Amino acid sequence: MKSAAIRVPLHRGEETRRKLKREGILREDLYPKREDNFLILPVTREVEGFELFEDEFRPKEERINTYKDVVEIPDEELKKLLPTSYDMIGDIALIKIPQELKKYREEIGKALLKAHKNIRAVYHAEPVSGELRTRKLEFLAGERKTRTLYREYGIEMEVDIAKVFFSPRLSRERYRIAKLVRDGEIVIDMFAGCAPFSLMIAKYANPKVVYAIDINKEAVKLAVENVKRNKLLHKIEIMEGDSSKIVQELAEKGVRADRIIMNLPFGAREFLPDALTVSKKGTYIHYYAIVRESDIENHIEYLKKVSNNCIDVVGINKIKTYAPREFYTCFDIIVNRKPA
Repeated sequence: MKSAAIRVPLHRGEETRRKLKREGILREDLYPKREDNFLILPVTREVEGFELFEDEFRPKEERINTYKDVVEIPDEELKKLLPTSYDMIGDIALIKIPQELKKYREEIGKALLKAHKNIRAVYHAEPVSGELRTRKLEFLAGERKTRTLYREYGIEMEVDIAKVFFSPRLSRERYRIAKLVRDGEIVIDMFAGCAPFSLMIAKYANPKVVYAIDINKEAVKLAVENVKRNKLLHKIEIMEGDSSKIVQELAEKGVRADRIIMNLPFGAREFLPDALTVSKKGTYIHYYAIVRESDIENHIEYLKKVSNNCIDVVGINKIKTYAPREFYTCFDIIVNRKPA
């Protein structure tokens, strides 16, 4: 890009650059350059004591604080409806766009690509649904890819957003649980997906074994890949099938878990009795649910009822907001007596 410029001896270059910047004369959208023993500075007008001439400069990239800065939506009122949060899984971005902005979905996708240079694909994502816990996706911008490599806490995971549920927002929660696991524990991950909880536990704790269960064949394939990738085959046993049946089979073999992960926020309550069949006094259960803040106490009473009062809730962790006053919540539970 062409601009008016001055030539400054190199030994005076930094001093002059700072002075011109203070006075608002230096063009800060262009990079200065060096020629022989001179610094060429782009300026907005004449500078006393220097000859003004025109030269070519390399533009600085526009600094973007958020995709909202560059999204092309003409209606300022509609811009207020733009989502403030979205998920970035590896080099894929997932965003939930409100119906009012439907016709601007492509523009929003392109803005996300521009704001995040590491992102290669953007999708609109509906909520997780169905037995296999998958999302309905709509491609917005970039490459038509759904598989990506995601990293957290030194773990690498292959994730396919079209075939398996995965949330990067549970990263700290997974690490929290891993640090609670004691040496030699038997851990059951009842809804393992591509195995993020199991991998974190196997890497940062010393369990006897982690049974990672999922009914989704594609999730199981990814889990196997991820366990191999992270060299944790000696700690994790992948099991494909209905978790309620598999935990009962484990119980029949005499397995009793020290810790159970139940990350199925819209359906875990149905499986709590199954989890108790493979529990013992002192078993910890990390049970996840989407709960309104005002319903937390009622939810605890429900859990006690379906467990015949053989559990105590010893901790509540609100992980992330799901909707206004509704939270993705972990109930840390301990079994207080041998389940009937």
